Amino acid sequence: MKIASVFVPRFSVEAERQRSPAVASRLVLIGDSTVLDCSLGADSSGVKRGMRMSEAIGLCPKAVVISPDLPYYQRCFKEMLDFLQEQSPDIEAGEPGHAYMDAGGFEVALETLAEGLIASLHKRLGYMASVGIADGKFVSRIAASTSRSGSAKVVDTGQGAAFLTPLPITHLPASEAMLWRLKLLGIETMGEVAQLPLGAFQQQFGPEGKRCWELASGIDNEPLVPRVNEEVIMRRVELPAPTASLETILAGLQRLLYAAYADRARDGHWVRRVVARGVLDGGGAWELPVSFREALSDPKAAWFAVQAAVMRRPPERLVEELEVELVGLSGESGKQATMFEAKGKLWRQVEEAARHLNTNGKQAIGRIVEVEPWSRIPERRTALEELQ
Repeated sequence: MKIASVFVPRFSVEAERQRSPAVASRLVLIGDSTVLDCSLGADSSGVKRGMRMSEAIGLCPKAVVISPDLPYYQRCFKEMLDFLQEQSPDIEAGEPGHAYMDAGGFEVALETLAEGLIASLHKRLGYMASVGIADGKFVSRIAASTSRSGSAKVVDTGQGAAFLTPLPITHLPASEAMLWRLKLLGIETMGEVAQLPLGAFQQQFGPEGKRCWELASGIDNEPLVPRVNEEVIMRRVELPAPTASLETILAGLQRLLYAAYADRARDGHWVRRVVARGVLDGGGAWELPVSFREALSDPKAAWFAVQAAVMRRPPERLVEELEVELVGLSGESGKQATMFEAKGKLWRQVEEAARHLNTNGKQAIGRIVEVEPWSRIPERRTALEELQ
């Protein structure tokens, strides 16, 4: 099975550049206290993900600092996945900016397919991706991530191990501790890992070592897991002015929720989850998912749960826009059972069995109760009591 890996590096930065062309030619740092993502120029200056923002600004003082807007990045990624699903029905989502797709069944050559994906994705959404195609997910991902943006790499059948041989072990899904130990042993490339005996390697590094050895050897049987599309209904409103008033925010969310429930697309379906969002003044976003214990068809009941959740965790800054999304539309109502209900049912079954055993007039079931738990004599610590 041929799998294509579509990769848009620094996806959060690219999403921000799509939203604000003013930062298209600027160095960009995304994050609050730490760096979530950065542009290529900032990376060349020594900025890395997870670095303290103060340190990153010191390395790249001319960069534009943007507060992360995770809901927006997720929406942009969903648009990318929807586009890819138009090309192939079997799409698996990775981290934002990265997706796998089934590359089999196309009438064109794999190189032509990869180049077509790059061109059409850039034309439709403005993202410049790289594409790798190989027998498995791991090799295709490495082929995509090691290629420059706008280029494609096709690894021929059975050539995965040869392709991986010269690449560094940092591409393996290994822990920092394992990578540190490998470097102490002088092992720098995946080819060197593949040359070692599996038994000895697994003995040293356990299941993690076995997995890394298999991947370095080009053995990857992990299946493609296609994404499941959820039907959603969304309503959005831009507020007249940024506000932190909880009363105003609640009124706006309530209006959006009732409008979403009244949408014809719902067609009487029940709703399992509501996501409330807000675009914050100065950048960033607020998001609050509210899952219902059972699917709801009544907006009044849904609003009761959403209102309580918002009052517990309101936005921390001024809000410019509000959005409500109905997720998990279902034709039936499903109720989640609690563990206490299950235990209650089990206890009733025990009581019923006890009554049957006691019908002969003799006490057949008892329970153990503590009498002198501090006693050094075991027989005095507990006693058997008749179960009434």
